[in-house]
Amino acid sequence: MRIHAYSVLAISLLSACGSNAPGAAGSDAAAPESGAPLSDAGSTDATRGPDAALAEAGSDASAPSGLGATVTGSGVLFRVWAPNATGAWVEGDFAAQEAAMQTEPGGIFGALVPDAHAGTTYHFALQTSQGRIQRLDPYCRQVLADGSGCTVIDPRAYAWKSGAFTRPAREASVVYEMHVPSFSVAPNATQGTFAQAATRLPDLADLGVNVIEILPSMDFGGASTGWGYNPQLYMTPKPGLGTSDDLRAFVDTAHALGIAVWLDTVINHCDGWKQAPLACFDGACPSGSNGIYFFPPGPWATTPWGPRPSYPDPEVAGMLLAAARTWIDEFHGDGFRWDSVSNVRGNDGNGTTPGGKPLLVALNDVAHAAGAMSVAEDLKGLATITQTSSMGGFGFDAQWDGFGYEVTGVLTNPSDAARDLGAVQGALTAAYNGDPFARLIYLESHDTVGNGGARIPTQIDPANPTSYFARKRSILGAALLLTTPGVPMFFMGEDWLATAPFGAPPAPLAGPTALGVEVRAFFKDMIALRRNVAGNTDGLVGAGIEILHRDDTGKVIAYRRHGASGKDVIVVMNFKSTAAAGYKIGVPAAGPWQIRLDSDSKAYGQDFGGGTSGAITATAGTWDGKPFTLALDLAAYGAVVLSE
Repeated sequence: MRIHAYSVLAISLLSACGSNAPGAAGSDAAAPESGAPLSDAGSTDATRGPDAALAEAGSDASAPSGLGATVTGSGVLFRVWAPNATGAWVEGDFAAQEAAMQTEPGGIFGALVPDAHAGTTYHFALQTSQGRIQRLDPYCRQVLADGSGCTVIDPRAYAWKSGAFTRPAREASVVYEMHVPSFSVAPNATQGTFAQAATRLPDLADLGVNVIEILPSMDFGGASTGWGYNPQLYMTPKPGLGTSDDLRAFVDTAHALGIAVWLDTVINHCDGWKQAPLACFDGACPSGSNGIYFFPPGPWATTPWGPRPSYPDPEVAGMLLAAARTWIDEFHGDGFRWDSVSNVRGNDGNGTTPGGKPLLVALNDVAHAAGAMSVAEDLKGLATITQTSSMGGFGFDAQWDGFGYEVTGVLTNPSDAARDLGAVQGALTAAYNGDPFARLIYLESHDTVGNGGARIPTQIDPANPTSYFARKRSILGAALLLTTPGVPMFFMGEDWLATAPFGAPPAPLAGPTALGVEVRAFFKDMIALRRNVAGNTDGLVGAGIEILHRDDTGKVIAYRRHGASGKDVIVVMNFKSTAAAGYKIGVPAAGPWQIRLDSDSKAYGQDFGGGTSGAITATAGTWDGKPFTLALDLAAYGAVVLSE
């Protein structure tokens, strides 16, 4: 007998945690009992078992765990886990319209339907203590717009156009957080889609972005304009955003432009609506319970946003692992952002959720085996989040960091005298386990711009968020973000000074104003430096940072960025509203030092001072403990980036 692939992994990692599903542990789920045929609605080969059908489907079958709907050469194999059901059927638009499913060990039912095919619509019917109920397939690959059923998908049928894609290294990644429904809305439309968003991807490629992180886009409750943080199904896109092939085409277009795509994924809770697809799935739902997919009543049953999946159950963990594999294999996704990891491993980080850490480690193993990135939103500052699992950690590549919370207070403070360069230095030099790139850093995100928050320029100048000082300090913050060692991320519209908050539902993202176009020019140039596009700022992709100068009175900080190449980048920032001519800092080498960017350039604001350009030669003479002195002109709230 054959245990399906993800249950093997889940059982091996989670067996010590136990299970609350009858018969789940140790299930030989993929094979029927000896001699028991699968019903196939009239097939002349009624004794074919699921092992043979899965083998025929090949390694790229549409259901990698053997559950769901798998397209084979003999029809479609349907399998569902419903341990408390006493009978099961698949109902669909095939000839017989209904096929009885035979029982298998571990509470699984299966049927091979020979005249079903890709494009067939279906749902399951279960005989339960509540009578006969209809259920969506938890492994659904494309849910119908009205939520009444699923469409059989053969992911091998999509013709990929982008060819081989090389994912950017973590150290070279610049991430753009995108909410698909509001990112790009066509004229006369009420919301955006994957197809519409794809038309704007060339703009992001021109900007220099090489990673997009899309807010949760797999099926979620409520309107498709929502944020997506109330998941219902894990392997099908939200219908209002497009079909599964529309999502593939979005990724395909991004790859053709050199952009990787990460998926924001929510496993800390599910939609709490009692009619959600996984709720009380097989009819067994004792008082206070949400059924087989969720923790029973007790300390781990819920989060503030909804019921928590039962991580110790091999079938539940197997579904979540299969979803991760689906994103990588079937959609060619490049990584994940895992929402609220602190509520997977505990209750907001408190205690230890049964099965939580083993599941997170297993999910990271799935990502890393495919060369994909895995980023945690935990926000507790724990080094173990990005420590390798072999060292006892969780194994994430990076975690969302408190950088923005520290820096935003410095940028938005109305008093120059109160600006805390100690907070800036702390944000510059922080690291996890000695690795600064284990931080994903940002100034704006969906959380800070939404949830009653505001954009950075609006916080700086609520009365006029496009004012001179709002633009200058916003640009200064972006320069800091893109020259700090870490993985930088910015929220859609931040690149051109968007000022509107991220609502619920969000309004369509408006296009840039004339002032916004100038700010975007700064972002484009700064991103090119951050990614070392011209080959002269490779210090910015190195992990090294040294604070060269900090003037708490004058509000100037200077730092050296360096890496394996030995080529230094010097960044000097003025956090004061007055300019400083001939300002001296100590540097380690004589130069000449070439100015690569001055944020006061008129290219970034016609009312800016103009900035400086060219090369500056450092003179011999000790300053700041360094053997050479560099004198340069600093604009009000200005940033200058130089390299050897």
